[in-house]
Amino acid sequence: MKIEKIGIEFLDQSLGILHHVFPILFSADSSTENDAQKLASLVALNILKNGGGCVFVYENLPFSWAIKDVLYFRSPEKRRVLQEAMNEGRLHYLNILLEDNISNFTRNHSECVTPVVNDLNRIFYEILNARNKIKNFSDVPVLILQSNISSLVLDFEPRAVLNMIRKLILDVKIHGDLFLGILNRDIQELSLANSLAHLADYILEFGVDFIEGKKQPYVSVTRTPLSTDDKKILYKKFAYELFEDNFCIIPTIPTSFEELKASISYLERGEVIAYDTNYIIAEMPTFVILLKEIEKKLGKSEYTKIVKNVGRLIGSHILKILSSRFKLNYKDLLKAAVKHLSITGWGKFNIYEGSLESGRIIVEGSSNFAAHYGKSDYPVCILEAGVLQGILEEISLRTWTCNEKECIAQGNSSCKFELKLVA
Repeated sequence: MKIEKIGIEFLDQSLGILHHVFPILFSADSSTENDAQKLASLVALNILKNGGGCVFVYENLPFSWAIKDVLYFRSPEKRRVLQEAMNEGRLHYLNILLEDNISNFTRNHSECVTPVVNDLNRIFYEILNARNKIKNFSDVPVLILQSNISSLVLDFEPRAVLNMIRKLILDVKIHGDLFLGILNRDIQELSLANSLAHLADYILEFGVDFIEGKKQPYVSVTRTPLSTDDKKILYKKFAYELFEDNFCIIPTIPTSFEELKASISYLERGEVIAYDTNYIIAEMPTFVILLKEIEKKLGKSEYTKIVKNVGRLIGSHILKILSSRFKLNYKDLLKAAVKHLSITGWGKFNIYEGSLESGRIIVEGSSNFAAHYGKSDYPVCILEAGVLQGILEEISLRTWTCNEKECIAQGNSSCKFELKLVA
């Protein structure tokens, strides 16, 4: 039996097709260790759901507590997957305890739960023993989830822990299984964290950035076993959201032109990438010619209807990304969205007057599209008007209109957009 995908899009994108020989390391700081644990539990759940096996290694944590507070196997569907794996002998839970506590352990979760004295040789033996029990029952790939390598490093001599992990990874590779270790890099020396990192083929690093004074957790791939174009995601930070059933990357957008410029890269197959998104660099006149030809073909009325709706979708998308990444209030979201248009080359825009509460807002700016359009006897910034309308509708969850009252293409000194809340 083979499991080719983990079932979590971001991991599968960077790992590619699994061949069951990947030692994986989740490296977190103290602020994000809990997120790393949650993601690891999702990986384990998906392995079990696909018919694979799992050996969980936790320290001084009863199985019932782990299910509820660490593995988050709370929903009926997750409990069903867990129960099936237990019934079929595909799940083993090792609870590492101090020797004095072993005698107090009661086996109340069938044969899948094993108390293990806190001794490296014993831990290593019991992990392989549990894995072999699963293999004897059914030849399936087994995930060994070492929940907290850092605790072992605190309890034992670091070199001994490294040797145990190295032997474990070698055994995993020989048998075509998976190893996933979780490391808190705040509680040991950097040199030790680096040594552990070198044992893994795939490393996911969790951390926290401060953006506009607010904490934003991030994840980045710092090593991957692949030599494909998926390596373009290496070392790039992604904001994320973690749900009980999924792990989602939040698309990243720049907060300054310098940040945008620093993110741009070029791939040899002819791709320009910024924040893991493909871009085509085109001169503004090309864009103007395209929209002029579409207007000529459709007629002004139909063109306005379609292009404004496209703008609304763009504005809504911009606002969704901003709101998920920055957790700003609606006033700051509006300012950030208007600033984003300036950063990404639409032109220089600012809120001239009005407010969301009043139901009327005037946005003034110099549209680059209008500046390159040439002379016109009517306003031409239909796409920009749609974007502004989409931003406000996404913020307020209500319907707005947006009309361009003044336009550079008409000879005005600036473009002015009037947005009104529909009663």
